[in-house]
Amino acid sequence: MAACSSGGEKDTPTPAGTASAASIGPARDIECTQGEAHVLTTFAPGADDLTIGSISWPGLLTWASTDPASPDGNHKIGPVVRAGKVVTVSAADGEAILRYGQGWGYSPAPAVTFHACADADTAYIGGFHVPGRRCVPLTVTEPGKPPTRVTVSFFAGAC
Repeated sequence: MAACSSGGEKDTPTPAGTASAASIGPARDIECTQGEAHVLTTFAPGADDLTIGSISWPGLLTWASTDPASPDGNHKIGPVVRAGKVVTVSAADGEAILRYGQGWGYSPAPAVTFHACADADTAYIGGFHVPGRRCVPLTVTEPGKPPTRVTVSFFAGAC
């Protein structure tokens, strides 16, 4: 299983120039606006998708048992957020870097709040920077619901 409840190591992001933990930008809000890279979709989560509440990452559960497509630690995967929902994803303890937000040049962020479009499920462009093979804890929060913490395997087998 690619999403479990423990694991993780520290990372050092390197895309678009070298970024250190000290250079990670602030958390950001990504809105359903013309200036933000997103796609309106109809999405039905499947067995290979990591789904937590109103957000899904298509195919992410398969990454536990595959090899990374990118050797530099940059892994593109667009989350799909249910229509009208607001979801915040944060990387626990700086163990992964979220790289979402066209308006920020996909620069590193410790947390991203996704605001889906009101009338359609919304897929956002971006991904994670996770060097090497590791298990990474993420926290997902939605208004009115308790936070959910999940550990995701980035090419590291079972966590």
